[in-house]
Amino acid sequence: MDLTSHIEKQFLGGSQRICAAEETLTRILPHQRAFGITRLANVTGLDRVGLPVVIAIRPNARSIAVSQGKGMTLAHAKASALMESIEIWHAERLDQPVFYASIADLEAEHSFVNLDRLPGTPHPQPPRTERQHWVIAQDILNDCEKLVPFEMVHADYTYPVAAEAGRYPASTNGLASGNHVMEAICHGICEVIERDALALWHAAPLRSRARTRLDPGTINDRLLQQSLAKFEAAGLRCAIWEATSDAGVPSFVAVLHDPEAQADHIGLGSGTHPDPVIALHRTLNEAAQTRLNYISGAREDLFHDEYSAEGRAAKAAEFADLLQASDPQRTFGQTTGVINTTVGEDLDWLKNKLQSIGTEEICVVDLTRDPFRIPVVRVIIPGLEAPHDDVAYVPGPRALAAADRLAI
Repeated sequence: MDLTSHIEKQFLGGSQRICAAEETLTRILPHQRAFGITRLANVTGLDRVGLPVVIAIRPNARSIAVSQGKGMTLAHAKASALMESIEIWHAERLDQPVFYASIADLEAEHSFVNLDRLPGTPHPQPPRTERQHWVIAQDILNDCEKLVPFEMVHADYTYPVAAEAGRYPASTNGLASGNHVMEAICHGICEVIERDALALWHAAPLRSRARTRLDPGTINDRLLQQSLAKFEAAGLRCAIWEATSDAGVPSFVAVLHDPEAQADHIGLGSGTHPDPVIALHRTLNEAAQTRLNYISGAREDLFHDEYSAEGRAAKAAEFADLLQASDPQRTFGQTTGVINTTVGEDLDWLKNKLQSIGTEEICVVDLTRDPFRIPVVRVIIPGLEAPHDDVAYVPGPRALAAADRLAI
């Protein structure tokens, strides 16, 4: 992996990428059939918001067959949907060496990621003498190779599953793609930080979360104001909370809801980025996307119960108390971040932020495949929390400490 390039970013309407979305589409669209993508569907018009949302359909997927994309323009949303579908395809079909051996068998010749700092699951870690599957990752903090659990890298969730499945968290957390490997790594790191920040935020008591609500009137970015105006014109209310963790990487949570509709689906969104403006763009766009996930009914991982009156009520009740308890107390200007001109500067900044909270390893598995050469990576950061909304989530030391620290 080349992590030394000084690649400048382009600042393009709510995003920071090394090239325009149209250029990304030109490069990847010819390959969509090779990845099993049979259809790109613009579902924006199914809702009344107007923020672009596109779905990419991959019928023979080994995990989820419908991927979503969002952005300020239709081109951004198309590229987002395609890249999400493509990155999952790569993780479903990992073509790298896989070790099937015990820690005791391999430790003389290989280093391992710190297994004690990986997120826990309801199942205990196996003994050192039990054989498991491992793949090679690059620890970009220490510039060395380490073995990481295969279960945290692949995304093939078809049956039969491996005998040791469930010992480590299995999700798409940290799976990311980009126009360059450094862009993909930054995206993956931000996603892992975001999931950790959300876990800490949700672990905090109601009154602590309520104090993090943002005053939308203090948002001075023109494109963000346009998104908020679209919500208002659609008769929807948008509440935003800052969820930035002790790592100091700007993170937000938003809920989009119709105060007049009793059976409406709420839209939940979150986002993380070194630049607070980009983090909030991601949050608002995802909130709009979530509403369309339910309206379109295309996602196969949304259960029937979620569409019932009881399911919708339960989802709304999850944030009802918070909405009632929250008065905007924070200004957007209080969220500090950084606006870098190169992807390398973003990567260095993120690494420094993680090290400031005691992160000792950032493990990256490069999943990029020939002949496509679309950069795809899986990022694993020991010590950070797993996604809190996963059914197998077990609160780790950071979430437990945050709950204790904020319960005052």
